[in-house]
Amino acid sequence: MSGSSSDSRPVGSVANEITVAAEPKGNLASADAKDVSLGSQLADPKEPPIRVSIEKEAKAPIDTKKTLCDRAKGVKQLSKKGEAFTLPSGEACIKIPNSVIEKNRKSWEPFVLGQFYSDPPSQGTLHNIVNGIWSKQYRDIAVSKMEGFSYLFRIPNVATRNRVIKQKLWQIEGQTMFVDKWEPGIVPTKPELTSAPIWLELRKVPLQFFNEDGLERIAGLVGHPKFLHPATANKTNLEVAKVFTIIDPRKPLPEAVNVQFDSGVINRVLVSSPWMPPVCGFCKEIGHSTRRCPTAPKSCSVCSSTDHASANCPQAPNKDTRGRKTRRSRSRNKQKWVEMDPQKAPIPPLSEQAPNGPVPPIIHTKTSLEVITLQSKLGTEKDTVRGEPSGTTGGTLSK
Repeated sequence: MSGSSSDSRPVGSVANEITVAAEPKGNLASADAKDVSLGSQLADPKEPPIRVSIEKEAKAPIDTKKTLCDRAKGVKQLSKKGEAFTLPSGEACIKIPNSVIEKNRKSWEPFVLGQFYSDPPSQGTLHNIVNGIWSKQYRDIAVSKMEGFSYLFRIPNVATRNRVIKQKLWQIEGQTMFVDKWEPGIVPTKPELTSAPIWLELRKVPLQFFNEDGLERIAGLVGHPKFLHPATANKTNLEVAKVFTIIDPRKPLPEAVNVQFDSGVINRVLVSSPWMPPVCGFCKEIGHSTRRCPTAPKSCSVCSSTDHASANCPQAPNKDTRGRKTRRSRSRNKQKWVEMDPQKAPIPPLSEQAPNGPVPPIIHTKTSLEVITLQSKLGTEKDTVRGEPSGTTGGTLSK
């Protein structure tokens, strides 16, 4: 290749040159190509050879001096920023501007704060429950413990996160948890549970009243209606009408309410709810049961009673261990095995040899054995007879 072409090679590449002979112009491909001699296929010495350059990209050498942090991919390199100063106590301090908070505010959108009204369940139990009822398909919710009775939930799925926040109150392990949006520096105020939101289910509603105006009036007999369930608003399920309603849990939920037409006809509508917030039977507060009430005496774990402890419960199983099989312990005295002569072995007395009970009488009997000898037709080993020749040649009979 010429010098100009060699100078245009990229840096870090190795070029291998291969000389290929040019095919004569007169030798064109034809049907009789198999008859063309090999010499005619060679390049014309007058034609200049064609040079083909094959470039191989050389691998850059690995820098062994780089640390593991230097080789990490996708990690932004950090540097020292800000001006530090010393507090009067002697500890170091640095001032971080609000622009840092605003820049990273979006990274906290997946987080939801949950606050319990009493002693919450453990972090592991809560993690299994929320992933089962909130994210059964993905199970990607993370749980972090906060101060007091609060937990922080990271819910990546937007639809799941909006559904959890929209319901506000959740029943976890017999306790009520209030959830709301969260971002660093803001703690939502936990509402007092003088009222609780529930999904009110109305059955046998006349279809003339199966609309927003009619259901609003029916649910108003029980509490304060807020909005309809999507299945009710779209009329995809006409068997039950679901209305999100704020009620007083201290008042019992009525079994049914009645609606009247202008004509005077009255229809009975059944009322129910899939969930009701617990009300403590001891302190009458909403949000926890008597079992988890901090002011109630210790209840019995056997019969769930608050009158006595578990040790004094009459329904407790009997702790008497008589008749219980125990493992026999190994003897502490070491025994040594000694071989004894059976002739010198001591003979136990007759009292020990005699079996318990009456001894059966001894009966003497006579037996006889008769041996019968049979003569075999094949003879015995003493019967010998001289044999006869077979009449074949080549064999002799020894005498």
